[in-house]
Amino acid sequence: MLLIRHSIGSRLLCQTELYTIENKGGHWEICLPVDEETSLKILNFKHELNVFQVNEAEKTWYYSSDAQVNYLPNEKLVILADHKTVYPT
Repeated sequence: MLLIRHSIGSRLLCQTELYTIENKGGHWEICLPVDEETSLKILNFKHELNVFQVNEAEKTWYYSSDAQVNYLPNEKLVILADHKTVYPT
């Protein structure tokens, strides 16, 4: 499961099972389908996002220190994260 939260107050902006995360050599490209309304909520807080990948064994926290978040015309959100921390559950 992927959770996108506002870092101040931890407001949930998006939760999905449909996503990909690819290692891009020191960065992680996180892609997920979202509608325009959800993308606007996320883009409004792009400087203050926490992204969590949660499974049974661990919780992984990603964030983009330079707010590299884009919404593509095909209803796909792309986040380029430059930090990753893994926590055991």
